[in-house]
Amino acid sequence: MKYFLIFFTLIFCSCNNTDEKSENVITKEDRLKTLYLTKIRPVFTANYKEVDIPTEFKIDKEDKSINAGASFGYVEVSQGLVDCKDEYIQIFTLFHEVGHIVTLSQAKKFNLGSEIPKGTTTNTYKKAEYLADLIALYLIGKNLPKQKEVIIKNFSELENLLGSGSFTHPSGKKRIELLQSYLLNKSFKTSFKSVWNMD
Repeated sequence: MKYFLIFFTLIFCSCNNTDEKSENVITKEDRLKTLYLTKIRPVFTANYKEVDIPTEFKIDKEDKSINAGASFGYVEVSQGLVDCKDEYIQIFTLFHEVGHIVTLSQAKKFNLGSEIPKGTTTNTYKKAEYLADLIALYLIGKNLPKQKEVIIKNFSELENLLGSGSFTHPSGKKRIELLQSYLLNKSFKTSFKSVWNMD
């Protein structure tokens, strides 16, 4: 009987420990949401107080590609971004998407107007992508400098991920070239204005 009680106690304790461990396991979804709410959103709320930066975080479980979008009120990410093992990709993607929301606020700070001007060669969609990239890298550099260095080291991987381009998106090659140009001239304002006024 004594041995039975010891055995039962050991089993009971190990079951309780297992339950505690399973409760403490952070899912990939929770990790990405926490990354957004604790490291990314606060950067935008500190820099763009006039903009309502989204708090709601949605996941498109069906989308296995690396993808995201942001609108006033929520951020939506793909399951592919949740599953992505490279945190620098997750960070750049989320900064880029929220960058779209604050683009016009940033333009007003630079006295550029309230609407992205149409270009003859570069349409407003493509300009918007370039501008969100710039905002992303600029803010990452100011607030997460180690992540900025990781992103720069992995520009070629990011270029491949951004693809060959479309009517609405410049190619990854052109987007990385623009970011490299910004790093060379070291002026966020100059680079932003340059894209804003692209022909």
